Amino acid sequence: MKAIKLSHRSVLTLALLAAPALPLAAHADALLDSGVPPSTTGLQLALDGNDYFAAEFNLAAGQTINTVNAYLLAGLDAPGDTFTIALYAGGDLTSRNPTQLYAAQATYTADGWNGLTNLGWTPGAAGLYWVAFEVGASDSAIGLSAPTPATAGTVPAVAYAFNAGSGYQTAGATSFGVQVNPVPLPATAWLALSGVVGLLGLSRRRVAV
Repeated sequence: MKAIKLSHRSVLTLALLAAPALPLAAHADALLDSGVPPSTTGLQLALDGNDYFAAEFNLAAGQTINTVNAYLLAGLDAPGDTFTIALYAGGDLTSRNPTQLYAAQATYTADGWNGLTNLGWTPGAAGLYWVAFEVGASDSAIGLSAPTPATAGTVPAVAYAFNAGSGYQTAGATSFGVQVNPVPLPATAWLALSGVVGLLGLSRRRVAV
């Protein structure tokens, strides 16, 4: 028997070659996370039939949005009232007719994070996008509120927008609690990564062949 010693680089290369190919969108990093507002008594953005608030963020080509949440308070509403979460393309929400790519109805459940999961929204092209929280024709929300500011998150928005009934207005908009997350890593990917760590540990020993 002859003993050989594999370098860390060799073991890592072999492990990566053996691991399954992962799509670009399959990672756990937040796309947008502005954090929890430090107070619920200060300035608040109202979410009703005329007002909207939104946050702009970067998206890589092929990334899939899995969850979207906003930090909301009841205001005039009660659990079970609905609102709409929409995704818009481009960097300009001052237009009266921004390009809406996706929209889905969400339900307010309690003060705190409210939103949608398992969305599967994949715009395709890399670039800037807006996630908006609004009240549509079929929604029942009449006065949800989002306390501001929220600045302690890990991935702040590129910009924030708020409107008071006359189209999206970005001037004077402030941060609110918003989260956008991609599709998480599949279990097989975590298994592959665990294998890489284990192989790196074994590479410290001599391997008999």
